[in-house]
Amino acid sequence: MKNNTFRFLNRPNLTRYIILLCCIIQTIQLTSAGCSHTKPYYHPEIPDIERHESETEGVLRYRLLLLGDGGAPRPDEPVLKTLGEWAQKDAAKTSIVFLGDNMYPEGMTARKKHEAATRLTPQLTVVKDAGVHGLFIPGNHDWASGKSEGYRALLAQEKFINDALAGEQNFLPSGGAPGPVAFELPKVNPVVRLIVLDTQWWLHQHEKPEKSPETVIEELITLLDTELPVIVVGHHPLQSYGPHGGYFDWKAHIFPTRALEEWLWIPIPVIGSVHPYARKYFYKFDQDIGSTPYDNLVEQLNRAFSTRKQPPEGTPLLIYAAGHEHSLQVLKGDSVDYLLVSGAAARRKVTAVLSGDNTLFAHQHTGFMAVDFFTDGKILLRVVEPADREVFFHRWLTF
Repeated sequence: MKNNTFRFLNRPNLTRYIILLCCIIQTIQLTSAGCSHTKPYYHPEIPDIERHESETEGVLRYRLLLLGDGGAPRPDEPVLKTLGEWAQKDAAKTSIVFLGDNMYPEGMTARKKHEAATRLTPQLTVVKDAGVHGLFIPGNHDWASGKSEGYRALLAQEKFINDALAGEQNFLPSGGAPGPVAFELPKVNPVVRLIVLDTQWWLHQHEKPEKSPETVIEELITLLDTELPVIVVGHHPLQSYGPHGGYFDWKAHIFPTRALEEWLWIPIPVIGSVHPYARKYFYKFDQDIGSTPYDNLVEQLNRAFSTRKQPPEGTPLLIYAAGHEHSLQVLKGDSVDYLLVSGAAARRKVTAVLSGDNTLFAHQHTGFMAVDFFTDGKILLRVVEPADREVFFHRWLTF
């Protein structure tokens, strides 16, 4: 041991300085990166009562179950089992909204169409077995991950889902259009207006239906003019504290190879930080917040949301719900009241998540979100995970 220490101390100064510098750099990198919330995170001002299930005495009028990025389920995926159980509680009063990336890795292209049985069918089975209304919206992977055959893959998936469910409003917007498409639930004496967008349409650089982005925004502004609570659903979040938002935990710096395959736990200290830093500061993927196309999408949607009328003339509650990020996040919004990120429908896809000042809840875990509308006008948001406890966060939404 003494000989090893002696030899190290007698190495050329440059070598020792390089080793020391690398250690300092790695320490700074890991300190700044932080840790993902592998345990539930709650904003410091969240009371204990909101950290578990809530007692409800009201009569349920309608329930929306929101989850996305379920296109790579494992056999007997626990979150789908829990989803089915929640859907069956009040099937006639329930809709499940699948928030895109319904089929990994490139949607229903001709070469991947045969995988629908293992990618799409488990999600469709939940809808059919529960006897509820199911709505699928597209994500970037459903557009063949932005490849030239994306439009054809999307149309193939739409037909597959509509044929399987044979109902109304099972895949929206239809025909690859950007939307917005709106409908109210339930059909008689509705309690919520649901507005559906295809946000990947904004980012797709190949064949797609033509429509002016300005027209999309004008139509969205018109649809926001209602006295009902409004939930807008699209695949891409407006804000996120996960990788798509430029936030990476320490594992991304030490094991960058996991960006290629999740099982590639190959440590690459110091140099491994090139990938997360490059993705955050230098090279922006069009699927990441901060890229020019994505920022334009966020800016345009926020512009539309900022025009909402205030009660009593306008909507009393405006929520934007998305997937894309493979975690569970409940954020307070600016142009909207709440931002929901619910893209953790498959265990093998769950990714790290950090938190910011407006984070009410965050967890690196599979799960989904439930929004309940009661006959007395109250609205309850819950974060549900496949565990004995199930409900890890709830909030009576105020407006």
